[in-house]
Amino acid sequence: MYISNREKIILEHLLNQKNGVTIKYLANRLNVSTRTIYREISSLESTLAQYQLRLQKEDDGYFIQGNPKFIEELQAEIYNASDELTTKKRQSLLMINLLLETSEIKMESLAYDLKVSVGTIQQDLQTIDEIFKEYNIQIKRKKARGIKAKASESSLRLIVSGLIASELNEYNFFKLFDHKNQLQKKAMNKNKNPFLNVLDPDALEIVFKLVKQYEEFQFEEVNDTQLQSLILFITFSIKRIKENHLVALKEINKYTDELKVREHSESISRELLKEISEQYGLNHIPLEEVIFLALQIEGLNVPLRDEFSDEYDLQLSFQVRELIRSVSEEMQVQFYQDETLFKDLFAHISAAIQRNKAPMPEVNNPLLEKVHKEYEDLSLTIEDKLSKEFPNFEFQFNELLYVVIHFASAYERNSSAQLLNVLIICSSGMGTAKILESRLRKNIPEVTNVDVSRISQLHQLSYEKYDLILSTIFLQGFEEEYKVVTPLLMEDELKSIRTYIDQVLRKKVRELRNSNRNILRQSDNHQSFQDLYVKIVSVNRLLESFDLKVMPQYKSLKETLYQICLSLPNSILEDPQAVAQKLEKRMNTAPIGIPNTGLGLFHCIHKTIKEPYFSVVDLSQSFEIVNMEQKKMKLNRILLLLAPDPMDTSIQDMMGTISASIVESDANLHLFNNGSKEQIEYHLNQLFLEKMN
Repeated sequence: MYISNREKIILEHLLNQKNGVTIKYLANRLNVSTRTIYREISSLESTLAQYQLRLQKEDDGYFIQGNPKFIEELQAEIYNASDELTTKKRQSLLMINLLLETSEIKMESLAYDLKVSVGTIQQDLQTIDEIFKEYNIQIKRKKARGIKAKASESSLRLIVSGLIASELNEYNFFKLFDHKNQLQKKAMNKNKNPFLNVLDPDALEIVFKLVKQYEEFQFEEVNDTQLQSLILFITFSIKRIKENHLVALKEINKYTDELKVREHSESISRELLKEISEQYGLNHIPLEEVIFLALQIEGLNVPLRDEFSDEYDLQLSFQVRELIRSVSEEMQVQFYQDETLFKDLFAHISAAIQRNKAPMPEVNNPLLEKVHKEYEDLSLTIEDKLSKEFPNFEFQFNELLYVVIHFASAYERNSSAQLLNVLIICSSGMGTAKILESRLRKNIPEVTNVDVSRISQLHQLSYEKYDLILSTIFLQGFEEEYKVVTPLLMEDELKSIRTYIDQVLRKKVRELRNSNRNILRQSDNHQSFQDLYVKIVSVNRLLESFDLKVMPQYKSLKETLYQICLSLPNSILEDPQAVAQKLEKRMNTAPIGIPNTGLGLFHCIHKTIKEPYFSVVDLSQSFEIVNMEQKKMKLNRILLLLAPDPMDTSIQDMMGTISASIVESDANLHLFNNGSKEQIEYHLNQLFLEKMN
């Protein structure tokens, strides 16, 4: 049976929205007139009749009515049918074919493989030539012999794995594997996605198992889309390595000249490749391959480093807080009070900067376009402020819109009366899910608890506790009742959710409201007191040792740092010279000067430091240093933070709170730059009281 592409889209919406969809909703989704939708609806009735199904029209719109078994057959027909290649898919396959061919290939051969004319192939080549130029890939044409793409191995891998990832639905991808993380070969054979044919199934299973082993403690906060991309990148890479196509040293140098790979990322890369090589039969993994994979790991949204750690990027922290402050001023919204926004932005922008060093092709995302339209003023403001706060970094359009998503989530974040448990299933990342959560809370005040799950974690969940399950994509074969929605929650979707809640959940919600609150209060009392006691003791010690002192004049900043450390009691640190050397090394490695002040933020974690310590040191003479904007400045006051190595979470949280507070606002900067001991001490007291409440 032939189903047109437009009919297929309409059927998908009808199947996903079980409470019905309106003509206006469908017209908006397909970007056509309501008259066209009426015409398509009319023709659909004959299609549905073949499955003994029919269209029913109610006040809420149209919905499919009939035997659930026949509805399931229709779903299988739609989602398992072999799609005619879209222009985008055809061009993606053309790029892959060109890159993987080792010799010239004739246009007639390409046209035959892709089932189009030679003229269409010529037009496609003009389009993909622009993409190839971004990666310094040349298309060479030889008369009578054909065409060939000349690419570096690094560019080839980034493009091919990126194209495969863009053409695989995350839900369908993770469904290829069972609960033991084994590849279901039958499911892969049934899947008619031509992009899967590029991969070696054995390699895919090996990589999937290993990455899933690492996921729990290394990639915990990586979203499904990124996890899928990493798996596909490694799978394709080891296939290329086995075929002796290796990344050259000069290619790695091109990336590492601009980007320093962290030891942590290199360690993960080395361990992964070692285990893969043993299972996949690779004799040797060159160092260049280890570094190249580490670069991709750097580009993941890894968990945020604590604000007080040796690897914490103080300069980026300052830039992100300045971005939040400037957007707050422009939009007249107090974004700077939202610490969640800072942490999410810091993690995202840090990863975005790493990704930009070795980027994959940017994939068109209609959802991001909708976010841009829905938050147009915010988007334009953020675009302007990003260019000013990060002048040396050009954000891709999708990266920009993900930053907008974080701000939009903060903008929508308002607590309301809370009564229902909701599960959100989202493949494209936590930022997208947060917008959906915020809109849900804002428009459905009964929502009390929202859990967000990635597709790869569904098997770990108990669905009984959820009153409502929402997903941003269709979940073929998912047995629980759920609704497919967009993160922006359009009016029709909200109406459908509202109706569902009114009909099914109202009575249950009223009965459970008070008991749930009492249970929550009782369950946390003992642990909360224990945590609070530990924090109070740690904070009290820190405040008792806080001081503001004036140092006499010394010849150099190096000598001054040593004398500051030497002046501290043995109860604070044992080896002043070692700590002073580490402070100097950090200053020479990364800028510590805060722009538009005379402040330098010096922090150190060392095994010879016994107690956490914070003090303000005024210098009798200023020293010239480089600030976080890479400009020269005069250092007049040192903010010194010291902590033992290792340190427990309460100390880590305490020192991070001070560090974050310094650049949180202009008022705080002024206080730390000019304030007296009493003023700063009062601020610290208020800061920790607020933190503990």
